[in-house]
Amino acid sequence: MLTNFGIKLYGKSVQIWNHTKNQRGAQAIEYIGVAALAVVLILAMIKLFGSDGDGIAKKLVDKLKEFIDKISL
Repeated sequence: MLTNFGIKLYGKSVQIWNHTKNQRGAQAIEYIGVAALAVVLILAMIKLFGSDGDGIAKKLVDKLKEFIDKISL
């Protein structure tokens, strides 16, 4: 009976150990973080250079709109 209990306890500890080492979804979270950082940097550049006129900000906004229009869900 004690051997059976030890085997079950070992099995549960292996399951718990494997559960703590699970890395599923970590890469998706990293990609979301990089995308959010890119958006923040783009918005900061737009704010820094201004959004009116034919400057860098206008070109950046046009390219961003063009990129977003190409995305299809």
